[in-house]
Amino acid sequence: MDSSLYRTIARQGGVFTTDQARESHSDREIRRLVRCGRWRRTRWRGVLAGAELPDCLGVQVRAAALVVGPDLVACRSTAAALWRFDVLGDDVLHFLGPPAPANRRRPGIQVHLSVLGTDDAELVDGVRCTPPAPTACDVVRSTAAIDGLATLDAALATRQCTRAELAAEADRQRGLRQVVRLRSLVPHANGLAESPMESRMRWRFIDGGLPAPDVQVRVIADGRSAYPDTGWREQRVAAEFDGHAAHMTPEQLRDDRRRHSWLTEHDWTLLHVTAADVYRQHERMMATAARALGLPARR
Repeated sequence: MDSSLYRTIARQGGVFTTDQARESHSDREIRRLVRCGRWRRTRWRGVLAGAELPDCLGVQVRAAALVVGPDLVACRSTAAALWRFDVLGDDVLHFLGPPAPANRRRPGIQVHLSVLGTDDAELVDGVRCTPPAPTACDVVRSTAAIDGLATLDAALATRQCTRAELAAEADRQRGLRQVVRLRSLVPHANGLAESPMESRMRWRFIDGGLPAPDVQVRVIADGRSAYPDTGWREQRVAAEFDGHAAHMTPEQLRDDRRRHSWLTEHDWTLLHVTAADVYRQHERMMATAARALGLPARR
């Protein structure tokens, strides 16, 4: 391989354009190297990668950056995935650009206008992206309300940012779209939530007007302890999200039933919540929780 091309590929994190390859290779040679498995094509037309590289997010974003331009910064769910707290699984890659990034949108790539600038961009997995707190706040403002608390909880769980940093960033974004919703969620963010669906369940309770529940409620009795996902200690009511995968095995079902019985014996009410309750039947879920708490159901 031509040494200058090798240096270019190394500098760009293993990805390169066909135009760069053509500086030292013919089109026929390029096709041969792809066929023999030395290089491989990426999802972006005109961008290649070393065949030894995994098809991971970092490689995909580095390849996309060669399409849209190195001055852009990964943002929103793409940056959240790079920081390891994405809860959306968006197939579209998101970049933040200058005030007028003309004609940079491509299939699978969304370019957003920068309002607050990108001078604070950080390097993650070879990709320039927005810092953790701004990333989380941007995601909350730009996605469905039900995913907001899950995003903030996940960001705190990585310990890449703090609640104080989220609050400061929410204040910095004052005046932007949906920032009021963002600022209302930050005080409830908690890095102890163990899954996005637990966070979405908790958001339903808060959004429905119930007192904000605690996270990972510790119940101690008879030298034993249990930690329901969320709950209200004073009223001795807890709620658990029953995920399909986590509750499929006979052993898990047995342990869940034993814990339910133990909590009931110690005067706790345990509510079981499913994805259908969170997404489609939340009014019924809210009414059940309100009754358990001794509160009137919200109409």
